[in-house]
Amino acid sequence: MFKFSFQVEPEHESPSTTSKDEEAKPESSTEESKSTVKGDSDVYPCEELDFESLQSNKTAVNPDVTSTFTPGAELAIDYLNHLALLDETFTDDIVTAETDHSDLIPNRYEGGLKVWECTYDLGEFLSACEERRAEFGGKKVLDLGCGAGLLGIEALLLGASCVHFQDYNKDVLTKLTMVNYDLNCRSSTESDESKEQKSTPVEVKFFSGDWGSFTEKYDETYDLILTSETIYSTQNYAKLLQLFDRKLEPSGVVPSLLRYLAAKTYYFGVGGGVRLFEQAIDADGRFRHEVVWKCCSGVKREIVRITRKL
Repeated sequence: MFKFSFQVEPEHESPSTTSKDEEAKPESSTEESKSTVKGDSDVYPCEELDFESLQSNKTAVNPDVTSTFTPGAELAIDYLNHLALLDETFTDDIVTAETDHSDLIPNRYEGGLKVWECTYDLGEFLSACEERRAEFGGKKVLDLGCGAGLLGIEALLLGASCVHFQDYNKDVLTKLTMVNYDLNCRSSTESDESKEQKSTPVEVKFFSGDWGSFTEKYDETYDLILTSETIYSTQNYAKLLQLFDRKLEPSGVVPSLLRYLAAKTYYFGVGGGVRLFEQAIDADGRFRHEVVWKCCSGVKREIVRITRKL
């Protein structure tokens, strides 16, 4: 049985205040963990997952194992909390991560079964004003490193015409992301009333695997790319910037919520962070960056808006 290394959530959950810096990611920075990062041949190749076949044997979700995120007025997103996953059978990579009390095994598991606090921050930021809400109307959106899929689900609820969910580990998508999508969007988009109201069907896809493989294998492009807590490893910056360049429409924007620990400009014990990623953007030369939101209490967190240079 798979178990998480944090406490049972209260009945009415508030956004988590536990940071990646304070939990397993520092532990993953040991020499032994670093030695597991060998090369692209060792990463998971990207594949598109068949939602219909994977969901064919689904059962009703017990409301006792769900939590609710409310990023804005009249906008509520239900999602599985850890209680729903306790009896699931996971791949050896995820079980190994739990055994080692870590949320990161490089090239194997990237912490996608937990909802980190920066996801809540970005979700609230995107729904905070009508102008930002309107940015999603009819747009193609990529939820990159989606985990539970809250940002992509929010994009759908705000009127996006297409949302693709991408996460590294297949188990995260099949046992968490897809179920959350089904809870919030599936029934309404398939109802007769909804079908009559929608002139254009909503397109939803799910992709697992490595960013480099995803960039090379699929020609999809997007108006908006949403990503939360994906810059803790400096080794992936080149892949991330190349993905932005290839996947972002020329007029698109990448609202990327990042965070760093206390006064440091990087994820403690792992090496990445906002300032280092900004340096990588400047050195790359293809994008501009602007900090549009900051949390200055507790663990420091930021939202960075990235636009393509003309």
